[in-house]
Amino acid sequence: MTQVIVVIGAGSIGQAIVRRISAGKHVLLADLHRENADAASKTLIDAGFNVTTTVVDVASRESVHSLVDAATKLGEVFGSERLTGALLDRLTHHVHILEMNGDSYRLKQSRRKRTPPADR
Repeated sequence: MTQVIVVIGAGSIGQAIVRRISAGKHVLLADLHRENADAASKTLIDAGFNVTTTVVDVASRESVHSLVDAATKLGEVFGSERLTGALLDRLTHHVHILEMNGDSYRLKQSRRKRTPPADR
């Protein structure tokens, strides 16, 4: 069965992860914006990787479930406890996690960008 690597984020870091750990595996490259995923996919396919793209919004439970469904249809999802632990450690090192209520600054900015100027 084909091993599948799921990478969320088609930017430079996502592409570097693919190049580092995905040789011989099928890559499911997910991004919030289809055009970003497709552009990164072309670059990675040209480099010899087997890549499928999809859109995911990690803030949406349904979108994440769809990503999981897409990945499992491609093959066996490859996971590494050591890699997952290392990534979480790196993300949370010297970090204070705050629980907040209400809209975040980023969410407000994102909503503003989506609203046409006449409606503001």
